[in-house]
Amino acid sequence: MDSDSQPFIELTTADRSNTFRIDPNKIESLTKIICAGLGVESFELSWDFVDDADMQSLNRQYRDKNSTTDVLSFPQQEWAEPLEFIAPTWPLTDPTEGDDDGPPELLGDVVISPSVALQNARNIGHGLDREVCFLLVHGILHLCGHDHLEPVEENRMTKEQQAIMGYLEAIDGAPLWTHCARLEV
Repeated sequence: MDSDSQPFIELTTADRSNTFRIDPNKIESLTKIICAGLGVESFELSWDFVDDADMQSLNRQYRDKNSTTDVLSFPQQEWAEPLEFIAPTWPLTDPTEGDDDGPPELLGDVVISPSVALQNARNIGHGLDREVCFLLVHGILHLCGHDHLEPVEENRMTKEQQAIMGYLEAIDGAPLWTHCARLEV
């Protein structure tokens, strides 16, 4: 993705009550940092933001649940053990630099509903941008073998989420997720 020329992604709810503005440059930057810390920076990952109707349709099709949800992940890799986050060193290097071995392996896809993210953020008491970043982290961890069906898995995933969010908050003196997503008024 050419980060200098990407416009904002705007998504309006079906009832036109909310319009969300997503900064693809910030989302891409967050994705690169998260993937570098998980050791999958050379893998290809896609992310998308969808409205509730599309999220409900995806959730019904792939999880047999006829409701919307905040984030869905579609992994393309299987891991013997869930990957662990290790704070990457700066500056990040381009994992494809000098690499002529063909296309990267696919890590998977993460799909986020900003509308549900907003509900979550309001319920928890923090900003939409932080919640969108958290959902991105959560989705990428699913792509890297994490799950939360069993208490042991949930504890492990929660620790990884906290480590990544803490890193993203402290890396540059201010949270890196600031203004990655916002509600237009």
